[in-house]
Amino acid sequence: MNYTPNAITVGVGDLKITEAPNILKTLLGSCIGIVLHDPINKIGGLLHIMLPKQNGRDLKITKYADPGLPYFVSYMVTNAGALRVSMYAKIFGGAKMFETNGMLNIGESNELEVRRILKEEGIKIVASRTGGTKGYNIAFDTHTGDVTCRIFGETVNIY
Repeated sequence: MNYTPNAITVGVGDLKITEAPNILKTLLGSCIGIVLHDPINKIGGLLHIMLPKQNGRDLKITKYADPGLPYFVSYMVTNAGALRVSMYAKIFGGAKMFETNGMLNIGESNELEVRRILKEEGIKIVASRTGGTKGYNIAFDTHTGDVTCRIFGETVNIY
């Protein structure tokens, strides 16, 4: 039987977790897309964070790396049935989309916070494509673990 996977779009500040063979996809600029994959149980998730730190007033934790990423890791294990020991991460995005005249580079700040939290959580980053000045279009195959990444105006790469 030939099964066609569903393509599930992950919006800004959103989190989706699914089983293979579904595809999770999103568009990124200065935001970071974090893929977590358990290749043994074929469970994958995609978190699309906007900012590194929660401002205290916004209750949507998945918009921020500091509360959203630990929540994502915990949810994958506790609720989705992923094995923490087999789980790995891939990260994308973090572009410098706007010239900010010496102000904070949000994309770079997002990437640094995501890397710090994943290290703290003990989750290995096996692939990444971050930075630059153009947007990203990514699609994560939960069956293979492959992430197809297109940076606007460049060739498609698979990570």
